[in-house]
Amino acid sequence: MALTHSYQLQQYGGQPVRVEHPLPPLQNDEILIRVTHAGVCHSDVYIQDGYQDLGNGEKIDFADSTMPMPLVMGHEIVGEVVATGNEQHRSLIGQRRLIYPWIGCGNCPSCTGGHDNHCEQPRSLGIFRHGGYAEHVVVPDARYLLDIGDLDPAWACTLACSGLTVYSALQQLLPMKSGSALAIVGLGGLGLSAVSLARKLGFSTIIACDIADDRLEAALKLGADRVLNTANSEDAEQALKSLAGQRLHGVIDTVGSPATVQMAIGAVAKGSRVVLVGLHGGQTALRIPLLPFKALSLIGSYTGSLSELQALIALVRQGGIAPLPINQRPLCCLPDALSDLRRGKALGRIVLNP
Repeated sequence: MALTHSYQLQQYGGQPVRVEHPLPPLQNDEILIRVTHAGVCHSDVYIQDGYQDLGNGEKIDFADSTMPMPLVMGHEIVGEVVATGNEQHRSLIGQRRLIYPWIGCGNCPSCTGGHDNHCEQPRSLGIFRHGGYAEHVVVPDARYLLDIGDLDPAWACTLACSGLTVYSALQQLLPMKSGSALAIVGLGGLGLSAVSLARKLGFSTIIACDIADDRLEAALKLGADRVLNTANSEDAEQALKSLAGQRLHGVIDTVGSPATVQMAIGAVAKGSRVVLVGLHGGQTALRIPLLPFKALSLIGSYTGSLSELQALIALVRQGGIAPLPINQRPLCCLPDALSDLRRGKALGRIVLNP
């Protein structure tokens, strides 16, 4: 019997451990992928912790969810097709593909409408099905495999989450008012991806915000016009307003903390949109009249659709988009990679090579 190995989180609060096990038999339309690149996302830190902070002592306990345990995390995956459950897909064998991981049930109105990522019974890889921190991963259908052409696979794997999430969020800000500024708050993998994509999509003034100077420097290299160290500013809200010339009409918040949400709401001009994609957590007071008075839209956005990922890959393959910094490590370094993310010690994206 053929064996493979994966790094499994066996209990919340623990470390992923290497486990050797048989290759699973393929059913119907399933595809077996040999993983070559797997990006490490900060959401895996929250999964490792086992909860999402809702503030004031409240939380979402993942032990009460349909998340399996043990779990192989990892949802940014590029690999090579090695076997198919259906003969009609045999031509894919040997092909390198990026995997769309935000897989839904396939039957609900969200899924049939093309928005698997909005499914109420998700089967997302690395969250509700075993993912990419492994030598092999099983994909339920070939339609979730995307051709990346000659793109660097280490960068391409990050498009499945950090790229897709901010691409979808940026689309929700278009079109921007003439002369408007865009602020990108938080410059981890998502934020740095947002900077380079915003430049490609034609946003005219991009302001990058973070508390770490090395991330701000990286943002400037990727196309940011101005940067703001919010930790060094006595009044970050006023500083952001000033940098935007009082014309801040769009914010992408990749942190999602009470402080970043309040800064964004306070800094934007009338007729603005603030899109939240970060999952740091907590609660914040919302001054309700400000939303209609400022004609402000506060939007939560979760990853992106399959069609959006297809459009993103096509955009990236056109060229002219600077890749975020990539730090490649062996798969055995997964515990250290998660620790570096937790401590804010990772610049750009860590990508693991099984």
